[in-house]
Amino acid sequence: MKQSPDVFGTVADLIILFMTGVIISPIGAMAGLGGGFLAVPFLVFVWGVDRDLAVLVSLFMIFANSVSNSISYVRARMVDYRTVTLLAIPAVPGLFIGYYLLRNMDDSAFDLAFSVLLFSVTLYILISRGQDKGRKATDGKAPEGRPPLWKELMSMPLAFVAGIASSAFGIGGGAILMPVQIGLLGVAVKRAIAASMFVLMVITGIRVVMSVNDLDLGLSIPLALGAVVGGQIAPFLVKRAKSLNLLYLLSAFLFLIAMYMAFGAVRELFF
Repeated sequence: MKQSPDVFGTVADLIILFMTGVIISPIGAMAGLGGGFLAVPFLVFVWGVDRDLAVLVSLFMIFANSVSNSISYVRARMVDYRTVTLLAIPAVPGLFIGYYLLRNMDDSAFDLAFSVLLFSVTLYILISRGQDKGRKATDGKAPEGRPPLWKELMSMPLAFVAGIASSAFGIGGGAILMPVQIGLLGVAVKRAIAASMFVLMVITGIRVVMSVNDLDLGLSIPLALGAVVGGQIAPFLVKRAKSLNLLYLLSAFLFLIAMYMAFGAVRELFF
């Protein structure tokens, strides 16, 4: 298992991890998600760390990035604290279940479950961005009134699932929180992003504290700093790049990662 050889590792390790964070963060931003769906496979298959440590380092990265983004959204008064509360309260208990699942899954089961998750993320990217292709840009204004009570109640178990997925797989939970807000609660896109980042800041912060003694600073700090830098340049890149084409390429890349993890897991489990 390749971890940092001392607290802060070698200079080469620091540079590689920092640049990985810089690259992962804008890619996640273009997909409307955190970067955990790329960070975890990178840490497991390229860096060679254990699954549980990869999840924790990924969550630390998402926490740092979401803090940076949330500060900007709070200053811009784009955070709807009612929505944040509605989603964060059920997500927090899910963290503990996700933590238990991670501790009790073997590597093959983790890889198989994560591959299914990647397939789901790929479908989400293709479907949601395909719908955006012909849609006018949405401003940051909140929708008039509030969604019906039954929609708010339906959003809570979904947020609970987001907490489980975040804690068990290190993905943050944005793949669930964004569709819940836009499709179910009718939140404007920009405000949904702001609320999602704020919720991620809360739940990933709690999850990191739960396992802080297991945190490898030599891995976590450079990756997180890179993600913060990448998060700041993401809006610049998104405005100028043909993001839809890039997302199709990202979807193909995620599909290949998912297939690789799935085949490896099936081979270990059944052969």
